[in-house]
Amino acid sequence: MVNGWNAEIPAHLFDSFYIDGAWTRGGSGNLKQIISPATGDVTFAAPLADASEMDRAITAAKNAFENGPWPKLSPQRRSIFMHRLADRLSERLPIAVRIWTAQVGAPISLTNRLAPLSTMRLRYFADLAASFDFETERSTQRGHAKVISEPIGPAALIIPWNAALPILMTKLGAALAAGCTCIIKSSPESPLDAMLVAQCAHEVGIPPGVINVILADADMSSRLVSSYDVPKVSFTGSLAVGRTIASTVAGRMGRLTMELGGKSAAILLEDADVNQAMATLDQFSMPFSGQFCFSQSRILIPRAREDELVTTIAARIGNLKVGDPWDETTRVGPVLNNRQFERAMGYILGSVADGAEIVCGGKRSSFSDKGYYIEPTIIRNVDPNSDIAREEVFGPVVTIHAYDTQDEAVEIANSTDFGLCGTVFGNPATAYTVARRVRTGQIAINGMELTPTVPFGGFKMSGFGREGGPEGVQAFLETKAVIFPS
Repeated sequence: MVNGWNAEIPAHLFDSFYIDGAWTRGGSGNLKQIISPATGDVTFAAPLADASEMDRAITAAKNAFENGPWPKLSPQRRSIFMHRLADRLSERLPIAVRIWTAQVGAPISLTNRLAPLSTMRLRYFADLAASFDFETERSTQRGHAKVISEPIGPAALIIPWNAALPILMTKLGAALAAGCTCIIKSSPESPLDAMLVAQCAHEVGIPPGVINVILADADMSSRLVSSYDVPKVSFTGSLAVGRTIASTVAGRMGRLTMELGGKSAAILLEDADVNQAMATLDQFSMPFSGQFCFSQSRILIPRAREDELVTTIAARIGNLKVGDPWDETTRVGPVLNNRQFERAMGYILGSVADGAEIVCGGKRSSFSDKGYYIEPTIIRNVDPNSDIAREEVFGPVVTIHAYDTQDEAVEIANSTDFGLCGTVFGNPATAYTVARRVRTGQIAINGMELTPTVPFGGFKMSGFGREGGPEGVQAFLETKAVIFPS
């Protein structure tokens, strides 16, 4: 841990919630210890909300929606506030970078690169708020109609630990553009990101109750998603938790967007440019030790080039530097905690028991006897129906699958219960044809881009609904038709 990582962070961000435009110290006495993945030591402790605090946050969002100015402001006026928030957050990005690395062990080289995506996403939605068609005209058989998009109401934004700030900005930007008020529920592993956003919102004058930030355990989170005063829930997290939330929200006919993870495949066609493919897979096969939902954790290669490509992949990905996340040259840092370490190692050992071959890695890194470090691991001869090939590992693990035909490649790519994203490398026309056959919400050809301008979300058990693009704003809107018969 780098001394001074918490410099310039206001003390109240560590021990308070932000409710109805004011900072309130957590009063339950229930604390969550934040453990450094790099060392296994306690970094700080954060308060968890009790029922009264959760109810206050919900009530604040409800009152701000029903009686406050935010939903009534013109979209252009909301856009101005959002740009002010983005400006202030841009000034705090050096703090955001340190927070991200300190809490969850993401290499600082990665957080320095990805943190600016947060303000870029917020600015995109600020611009979209000013240009979005919230009202359109249509003809009817007897007259005309106005089709109006109205904000759903208070929205619960439930964010994960791995990329809290960029994911929050995607959800919050769309919700604010739509005119919704929000209750942000941070992950207990990474509470400070949303608190920093609340501080910025407070400083630029976002009206009270529009943004409320709280930290909660499973019981209080259930209280949030069960509330009839919260008609919209946007959740990013695990499939297991997502199923529980979906059941709860569906029972009250709430509106729901869910992103529940992926098992994405990178398909290298016969004519793939290997250098081009590896330039992408260097960054996206195991970013943040494979703890991003968009990780290209399965690499599909033509059998005719199997030995050549396995050697190349092992040389490039297998030799990524493992090290201290505060070291600018580190490419693979620790996984989040001991539970995640044991889970990833369990998948690796299970694959060997099933007959797979470890090309490189496969064990605890010798970098440090503290923290939760795993060597970059590449596994071949993997049964496409095995657990490691079908389930999200969330560790620095890539499986390689050889195929004989494009049909077989598509079959392997589609063989999991997930369908979040993917990549195809090869002749663009052929790659596009293959991409259309892969059952996934987003797929890129000869590269990969993290952009807010297009929808992101999954097929199958990767969730439903979309974030990003105009579709992301629409997810926070209800549609009303006002008919004028002549």
